[in-house]
Amino acid sequence: MAIKDYYDILEIQPGAGDAVIKKAYRRLAMRYHPDRNIGNAYASNHFREIQEAYDVLSDPIKRSEYHHKRWQYSSDQIFKHPPIIITPAILLAEARKLEKYVSGIDIFRMNHEALQKLLAQLCSETNIRILQESEQPEKNREIVHCILNIIRPLRYPNLVPLVPSIVQIAGTDNELIESIDEQVKQKRIQYYLEKYNWLFVVLLALGISLMIYLLA
Repeated sequence: MAIKDYYDILEIQPGAGDAVIKKAYRRLAMRYHPDRNIGNAYASNHFREIQEAYDVLSDPIKRSEYHHKRWQYSSDQIFKHPPIIITPAILLAEARKLEKYVSGIDIFRMNHEALQKLLAQLCSETNIRILQESEQPEKNREIVHCILNIIRPLRYPNLVPLVPSIVQIAGTDNELIESIDEQVKQKRIQYYLEKYNWLFVVLLALGISLMIYLLA
């Protein structure tokens, strides 16, 4: 199975830190940006590869998954080192990062599908298993609290598929489960009120018209 060498694409060494990755991305993105290489198909294609590499290597979860694939499929000895191990601390850091990001975006223009995918990745089966096996309920509780803040602007249909995974992270913490249920209930009510608001308006208008007719 062919695995792209994202480190080679960004011209950095395997195991490079976040600062090095970001610096390499900015340098190469500027060099190969389509606006600076109009008509250059190679530059455009390489620019997309640079973006793909940065998207993976700048995300601890994606980077760990990538290392696992390299570990499994690559014959290159440079990648024959133990992959990064995802821990509850790393997952909590990612949850906080996503929470901070969501708190600063325009909720009226946000991409609900993209946010759902990010949360699904955070709450993947692998990550849930890591949290359950680590037996660190304090970390799990903090992660769930972050997720509850993250899902506040999320539409109800995008939230529903995530609920079972969030509950799994909460485990046997009844207080957390009640908080999840309450937030889901509020989102459901809000969703249906907004969805059928037009019907309420129509019925109200008909009611007023009927009253006027009867009083005439």
